[in-house]
Amino acid sequence: MNTNNVLRQITYEIYKQRPVMPEKMRTNYRIERANGGLLCDLWFLTVGCIHDAQGGCVMCNYGKGSGAVHWDKILGELKRIMERLTLEFEDFLLTPSGSMLDEREVSRSMREDLCGILKGVKTKRFIIESRADTISAEGLEFVKKAVPDAEKYIEIGVESSDNWILKHCINKNTTYEMFQDAVRKIHDAGMHVTANIGLGYPFMSEKAAVINTVRSIRDVLNDGADSVVLFPYHIKKGTLLHVLSENGMYSCVSFWSLAEVLGHFSEKELSKIQISWYKDYFGEEKSYICSSPGTCPNCEREVLKALDEYRETQNPDIIRRLREYPCSCHAEWKRQMDRENGQIDIERTEKEYRKLAEIYQTDRQLLEQEIGIMKDEFMRRYENEELAGK
Repeated sequence: MNTNNVLRQITYEIYKQRPVMPEKMRTNYRIERANGGLLCDLWFLTVGCIHDAQGGCVMCNYGKGSGAVHWDKILGELKRIMERLTLEFEDFLLTPSGSMLDEREVSRSMREDLCGILKGVKTKRFIIESRADTISAEGLEFVKKAVPDAEKYIEIGVESSDNWILKHCINKNTTYEMFQDAVRKIHDAGMHVTANIGLGYPFMSEKAAVINTVRSIRDVLNDGADSVVLFPYHIKKGTLLHVLSENGMYSCVSFWSLAEVLGHFSEKELSKIQISWYKDYFGEEKSYICSSPGTCPNCEREVLKALDEYRETQNPDIIRRLREYPCSCHAEWKRQMDRENGQIDIERTEKEYRKLAEIYQTDRQLLEQEIGIMKDEFMRRYENEELAGK
């Protein structure tokens, strides 16, 4: 595994302070227009992501399970929701608060129960989410059986194709090679792969993050991903991003960066790239989100409207218009990009690690060891290469 012991220790301390998800939030669903039709996202609570519970990704807080899942109650709620979902969908996404194919989170018997309530779903594409290291032949059989007549997609949180960023900026605990292996397994089973790519990695400039996101999208498409979902990161309570933000070391990316990333791709490529979670879907009362990507008060409503339209239609003309949108905040963003170096600044990364270690009183020997590993792996990864290059 691609483990960073300092980030893992700190994110575990943050995880321990999170409240357990309340019983009333056992299930949730939303319907929206996307990709030329209706998308339904049906979510249910489990014990939670195993990686998250051990000290997980810096940006994630999709729910802290109680340790004891009242599956009968959850299944009953899911059945009642399914009875109301009589529409025909373009996409139907079934997602737990973690990985669908991790048996420690969703057991075989739970998956059998899910097959029973999914029989009446009318959808062109059936999608489940799972980490790359959970893909198995038995799990893929469940996906085949769940909604037999639909196209099957396995959505994998790749975040970045760069193992240094995965380990030292995201604390993903998987490697890009694991994703490549998962692609082969999924395609061999006759199914499709969606790669989730992040925008807004911490411990680097916004320009460096944009450059790596563009590269990562190209890499996953070249390595067999059938589609990509691009996620600009929010700042959520109970995450390392929130701690970084509270201490002046992180802020959400601009919508202009999102448009910039999309602007690097041809119309053919854009037809495979969707955007999601660029806004808070749940509103202030329910949300763990405390800060989101945006622009300025003068243009944000119009820009958000354009992004909603792009999500629904994937019309590339919308991206072209956004990249030329006349607003003073857009001009300031361009000046910021001109000022910033597109390379990762290892000195900045080290400085921010040390500040975090001071906040969480991290063992000094462990910190120095991890910083040494980080620098050594950085030199081997980036020596003689500009991040803006190959």
